[in-house]
Amino acid sequence: MSSDDREQTDDPSAEAESGDPSADAESGEPIDEDADDDGSADPSPPAATTEPSPRGGKAAIVVSAIAFALLLAGAWYWHQYRYAPALTALAQDVAGAGAGQAGLAAELEATRAGIETVAAEASGALTQVDALGAKIDSAVKGQADLRRSVSALYEKETQTSVDWVLAEAEYLVLAATQRLALERDIDTAIAALRAADQRLRSADHPDLIPIRDQLIKDITALEGVNRADVEGLALYLAKTIDQVDDLPTKPIAEEITPFATVREGEYAATDWRRLGYAIWSDLVDLVEVKDADLPDSVLFDPELRYFLRQNLKLELASARLAVLRRDRANLDASVVLIKRLLGSYYDENDAGVKSITARLDEAATLELKPQLPNISGSLDVIRRQRAERSGAEAAQ
Repeated sequence: MSSDDREQTDDPSAEAESGDPSADAESGEPIDEDADDDGSADPSPPAATTEPSPRGGKAAIVVSAIAFALLLAGAWYWHQYRYAPALTALAQDVAGAGAGQAGLAAELEATRAGIETVAAEASGALTQVDALGAKIDSAVKGQADLRRSVSALYEKETQTSVDWVLAEAEYLVLAATQRLALERDIDTAIAALRAADQRLRSADHPDLIPIRDQLIKDITALEGVNRADVEGLALYLAKTIDQVDDLPTKPIAEEITPFATVREGEYAATDWRRLGYAIWSDLVDLVEVKDADLPDSVLFDPELRYFLRQNLKLELASARLAVLRRDRANLDASVVLIKRLLGSYYDENDAGVKSITARLDEAATLELKPQLPNISGSLDVIRRQRAERSGAEAAQ
């Protein structure tokens, strides 16, 4: 741009004053032809028009170019240092995942092959088990047949009926079970079980060995029970009842001063004057004077001693019955009463009284009802054996 053009652009008022019609045309203002014809002038000055500066347009273009360049530079930086490493890492992860998936696929294939192999082996093993089961069934059947044959030959040779032996053993075991359950009689139960075992042993049959084994187990369990000597205690109490009359009572207290009487000799009512003395004498004979300070354990009357001995005998008999019935509550009550009578009215220094007291203390600690084992196993084995033999005979 020349200096003349710059000056022309910088001074818009000069152009307005020159009255260049081209400027009016460029400014876009309409030309009033009527005004020229009339020769009148417009009182208001013409509006000043501003053309866009070429310098401002170029500056905007430069700013836009710089901003676009900066945008391109930022995009390149983000792509080069942000997006590209992330994309590379993602590609590596995808590659690693692909490799892992391939490894898992290989392992899965190997596992599938192993499962198929195991399934084939299991199928073969199942076939072998079925074959072995068939052989076992055949062996069991053959053993049962051999057992029946041996049993039949044995019974024929010895002329012994196993059924009768089993019936006798069942009766003895049933008696032992009932005796133990109803009377808690361990000794009788052991004797009955031993008798059953002896009967089975005398038969000498191989089929009876399992029954004898169970009988021995039940006998051992009964022998292991902590049993109290009930019979011995009952016999001791019965013997003590017979010795009650010989037990010494406590000594009678001596009187310090004799009771004075109001008369001496006999008073005979010979006349009305001695009638009052005779009546008083009879009244004195009817009354017994006793010192109230003496304890109740001092017995003057022999009849009271008789009733004391009878009460002690009754309590001893009650204790003996409670022992035989294994009644702990009644035994404890009788022991308390017996010890109370012995301590109140009998001489506790006497050897017999001490022996009774010590034995009663021992009886208070006895276990009259110990826990009993279950011996129904022998009965179950015998009945099962009889049922098997009956089924075998029915099958034949």
